[in-house]
Amino acid sequence: MKTTSAILAGTAAILLLGAVLGRAEEPCFDQQDLYEGPENRIPNVVVAADGSVLALARAGRLVRRSEDGGKTFSPAQEVGHDANGSAMVDTETGDVMVVNSARSHLWRSGDHGKTWRREGIVVKPNPLGHGGAGAVPVQTTCSESGLTLQFGKHKGRLIMPARVQPPRGNNDQEWWPYNYNTAIYSDDRGQTWQTSAPVQSGTGEGTLAEVSTGSIYYNSRSHMSVDHRRQIAWSHDGGAMWVDWQVTTDLFEIGEPFYFKYGTKPSYGCNAGLIRLPSAVTDGKDVLLFSAPDNPGKSRHRMTVFVSYDQGLTWPVKRLVNEGLSAYSSLAAAPDGTIYLLFERGEQKLYDRMALARFNLAWVTAAAK
Repeated sequence: MKTTSAILAGTAAILLLGAVLGRAEEPCFDQQDLYEGPENRIPNVVVAADGSVLALARAGRLVRRSEDGGKTFSPAQEVGHDANGSAMVDTETGDVMVVNSARSHLWRSGDHGKTWRREGIVVKPNPLGHGGAGAVPVQTTCSESGLTLQFGKHKGRLIMPARVQPPRGNNDQEWWPYNYNTAIYSDDRGQTWQTSAPVQSGTGEGTLAEVSTGSIYYNSRSHMSVDHRRQIAWSHDGGAMWVDWQVTTDLFEIGEPFYFKYGTKPSYGCNAGLIRLPSAVTDGKDVLLFSAPDNPGKSRHRMTVFVSYDQGLTWPVKRLVNEGLSAYSSLAAAPDGTIYLLFERGEQKLYDRMALARFNLAWVTAAAK
């Protein structure tokens, strides 16, 4: 019965694929290295309001800009010496921000990433007391880019995935069971941020996507998994509360067999990328893309992009981007549907380089036809 259900789901996905693509589109793909060296880890990629592609590294401290759709990029420039956070675009104002919630500041650009200024922010705690001034910090560093909500009563709200690491705010393994993902959100264009309720414990480094109903899908790295499945949750109130906790059926974590010194099973997982494609190129349908190494329970290899047509419940289509060493990644999409994947890769060592792959949905789904 399970096999029959899987076949039916796959067939439905392929039929939906034809409807989503609508007009004929030729598959396209190219890739280039943008950063070198292990010091330039932690990718974020966003598309600014003017179409500029911003490829950020070193946890938001460096940026390279493209004004021609990702064909060529400027030399790396510093965003700020203490940016150390994740990026987002405020689609209401056009501002780009790198938010360091753990240190209560952000770096803002009003000219699509050309220049940056530092601003203090207020971060308010969640009901557990985490995230406020003097409390265990909530941090955006190493999570996927944030977004501006586009649907429902909270339209215009800024929201970013984040995590909390009680009781000390660090990554000591003995406290992993108490770590959890969360979100921070702002209704005043980034001046004040509220820390949301937790998602599952044992998680860290999250990703968010809003769907057309106004609900928000949360996909989390799992530090404590024994079956290598990523964990998911939803918010139906603009990101304040996360409910419907479960594990994915199609998305698996890589493993680090001896990383977790208190266990005997591979665990630890990996950061990932997640986006919803623009409605204009999907006829308003919810098409989500997810990126991560596809090597369940094993080492960080095989960077892969997955596609979901049912708001993140199943991921029936996938395509390999990089066979070799692969780790953290981030996804963005331009209004015309061009997809940007910024990811860590290696030839001799894992974090030798950071590459930008540029492609379209037709390229990802070509393997399903």
